[in-house]
Amino acid sequence: METFRNMVNDCIRIGLANNVSAMKKLCNLAYRQLAKYDILSYYKLCAISHAAGILTNRKKSIKRGFKPKQPYARRQLLISCYGFKIDNGEFRVPIGNERYFSISLNHHVRKVLSAGHRIRSFILTPDMISLCYSREVQQLECTSVAGIDRNLRNLTVGNSENVVQYDLSRAVDIAENTRSIMKSFKRNDVRVSKKLYSKYRIRRKNRIAQLMHHASMAVVQKAKQEKSAIAFEDICRIRQLYQRGNGQGRNYRGMMNSWSFAEIKRLIIYKATWEGVPVVQLSIGETRGTSQLCPRCGKKITQVDRKTRQLWCDQCKR
Repeated sequence: METFRNMVNDCIRIGLANNVSAMKKLCNLAYRQLAKYDILSYYKLCAISHAAGILTNRKKSIKRGFKPKQPYARRQLLISCYGFKIDNGEFRVPIGNERYFSISLNHHVRKVLSAGHRIRSFILTPDMISLCYSREVQQLECTSVAGIDRNLRNLTVGNSENVVQYDLSRAVDIAENTRSIMKSFKRNDVRVSKKLYSKYRIRRKNRIAQLMHHASMAVVQKAKQEKSAIAFEDICRIRQLYQRGNGQGRNYRGMMNSWSFAEIKRLIIYKATWEGVPVVQLSIGETRGTSQLCPRCGKKITQVDRKTRQLWCDQCKR
């Protein structure tokens, strides 16, 4: 694992020196320089792939206007999608010369893998092993489409016939409570402050992730039962509305920037793919101005009350 980490860092340095983030170009530059490491060749390819992913994320952050630090792999790990096998309830990792390092799998993992799932890759660290597996899924034949409206305090799913709203206000309260706790720290010690901030950030992330998990699971199961496809609108540039200098308060910007609209989409997409539910991604042009139109007749609707945000269609009389 330490050798793999060193190879990843060498590939990162080579990529930064040559301004390269593509897998193929980085492989041409770094593969021969990794010959000094006495390790199986496919681990070298996986190290190059891992480094290419890190460099690509750094390049995306720069394009979005951020100034990331120089990337560096600190944790000992081993990533591979070649050579491993499962034998008598043990996960065997090749270490060279036809030798293997064996890891005993617990009952739950063996039960999951016995259902016909195929292991694609693994990540090994000093204290855990993560297995990535896949299965063949037959896509459902859907008879309707359910649109998803992602809001700060709720997740609304439905169409012209039925609308269901999932409450996510608890996630906003958790983020606000965490910010207030972190503001109350008065200890003038950077090391202690970093540990405390890290502790409460992880706590906030885990608690919000649980809420997102339950909501996304409910959305996918409902779509599967009703044989409905799931449609998303494009709101990827919404962060630009809440940047410093836009005339907004710091607390308001913090609340809006903690909105996990991309995370809930990611959860729904991968769970829908796992269940065979189709997902439709709509463009900005396809959804522009649709909130002003009646979902039944398509006519422009009038707003009755701005406080309650109730809408009325003169054509449909509802």
